[in-house]
Order: sequence, then structure tokens, then C-alpha cells
Amino acid sequence: MIISTSGIVLNKFRYKESSLIVRVITKEAGICSFIVRVGKGKKKKNIFNYFHPLSIIEIEFELNNKRDLHFFKEVDLKYNFKSIYSNHSKSVVVMFLSETLSKALKFQGKDSQLYDYIETSIIYFDESKFSPYFHLIFLVRLTKFLGFYPDNENKNYSFFDLEQGLYKDTETGKHMLKEKELIYFNQILGTNFDACNELTISSMHRQKLLDNIILYYKLHIESFTSIKSLDVLRKIFE
Repeated sequence: MIISTSGIVLNKFRYKESSLIVRVITKEAGICSFIVRVGKGKKKKNIFNYFHPLSIIEIEFELNNKRDLHFFKEVDLKYNFKSIYSNHSKSVVVMFLSETLSKALKFQGKDSQLYDYIETSIIYFDESKFSPYFHLIFLVRLTKFLGFYPDNENKNYSFFDLEQGLYKDTETGKHMLKEKELIYFNQILGTNFDACNELTISSMHRQKLLDNIILYYKLHIESFTSIKSLDVLRKIFE
């Protein structure tokens, strides 16, 4: 079956000497992996331009569910980023989000709403002024599509159980947010991208908040492992 769809590049890595393996979340077929033969000189450079982290592309390929690797029939950029790769801080955030999505969406099937959320968010990030809160809000809102968005029913309670994903009035779990950690978590939970610059959370508390969000992912996604780019991300917010 021939599929024409938009897609977002999650990651790529070398395969032998002259090929790449590229993992893409597509709107019409979920996660798909492609093998790309890399040319030489200018042609090689042009190929790499399509497959930067979180590049948004238009592709056509033959879908075969019995095949682990597919081949592009056509590939082109759907959206030309204006600032994500030229702004150092944004490029580090994109690298971090690309890695996080790669770990969270290993076997994701077709989900148009999830795809649209990621694409719309990345375009917003590209077109807006840099914010140190974007990735925090993005990750919390992403949990809506992954099935473990925090239960808001008792948001007035004094504790949030990361393992169960709900608020509690007593500190009974192993991974509980309370006091300032809970206040800042609630602020991120209740903020949209357009209002993110109204937040005033210190660098130290943002770092701790990110640690808690990553722990939340680890507790709810069994195969979710450590983020290698996290240390690089921390440096730009010091």
C-alpha cells in the first residue's frame, strides 16, 4: 500500500558506510523506520537537510507491515524552520525533545491527534520567542496522548503521587510531590504555551521540575530509559 503522509523525524543513525536509518512518526502510519542511501558531495548534504531532529517532512512510501525498514519513494520538507536550528538554546531543546520522544514512542501506531500535537507544538516553538518553560509544558501536555495525564479531580490536595498520577491528601506513596515542588508542577500543568512567559520559576526549581517530569515518564513507560542529552540541556539553563 502506497502511503502519502507528513512525518516528523525522531532520530537517525548510521547504517554501514553509505546509509542512514531514520525513524519517523508519521500521521498516517505511526512510527516507521526508513533506510536512506547517502550520496556524496552536495547530494549528501541535501539528504541530511531532510533529517535533522524533529524535521517536518512530506513523504511517500510503500507500507509493508512485514518489513522493519521501508524506502522513501518521495521526501521533501513540509516546513522550513526559521529559528530552531540557528538558535543554540532552541536547538538544544529540540535535541532533548527528539530523544525524549524517541524513547516514549517506540511502538506508536497511527494517532493523528498525537501527531498534530507534536507538529503544531514544534512549529509554535520555532515561530515564537525562546522560553525556558516550553519543553516542560510540552512534556506534561504530551501525557494526555500517552494515557497518563495527571488526574485533576483533587488538585487542591497537598500531595501528588507520581506513580499513580493523582492527587492525595496524605503522603502515602514512594514518589510524592509536595510543597514548592507541587506548586511549580501545578503551574506547568495549568499553563498553555501562549502564557508560558508569565511563569517565574527559578532555574534551580525548573531543573528539579524537569527531573520530576522525567521520573513521571519513567514510572509510566516501562521501556523509558535515561536521557543522554539532559546534561547538555541543563547547561543552557544554568
